Amino acid sequence: MFSSPFLLLTGLMEIALPGGRFIRLCDGGFVVWDGNRFECIDPDFGTIEAAETFEEKIGDEAPGGKITMLPASTAAAVDLSKPEYQGARMRFWIAEVNPMTGTIVGVPEQTADLAIDTTTLKVPKGGRKLDIEFVSSAERLFMIYKGNALNDRFHQACYPGELGMTNATGVPRSTAWGVEAAT
Repeated sequence: MFSSPFLLLTGLMEIALPGGRFIRLCDGGFVVWDGNRFECIDPDFGTIEAAETFEEKIGDEAPGGKITMLPASTAAAVDLSKPEYQGARMRFWIAEVNPMTGTIVGVPEQTADLAIDTTTLKVPKGGRKLDIEFVSSAERLFMIYKGNALNDRFHQACYPGELGMTNATGVPRSTAWGVEAAT
């Protein structure tokens, strides 16, 4: 419920990069929420030029979309395109701002919880643009791990040092270690 006769809304975006780095942007000026400052321009990664409408999907596709950022430098665009940033969490909120004080009223409403999928650097005449495609965090539900197997090597990859499957070789039918036999 909005609390003011004058309604001033802002969009907030946060990208949580590995290593404790954050990109926090809003759609004009700056606001502070929950001790974090959201600005319209990030000193390294620039600002958002455009945002594609977030699309719901059906069947075996997760929701997704795209934002286009205007990074401050090509180095910043390359930095944001690191492979380890794939899957980084992106969240969006809508917040009411008190027009007299510039502070956020109440708790912003989260509108999306997403993950970075791919980035594409475009270098048009006189600048650079970085398209960031994102998918819903639910995309993990569609991942198929074809390398999963009931053997010691895979078990050690998941649980280093856990030796429960070490001697489970040459048996005609594998049974997960620690599982009671059917009666």
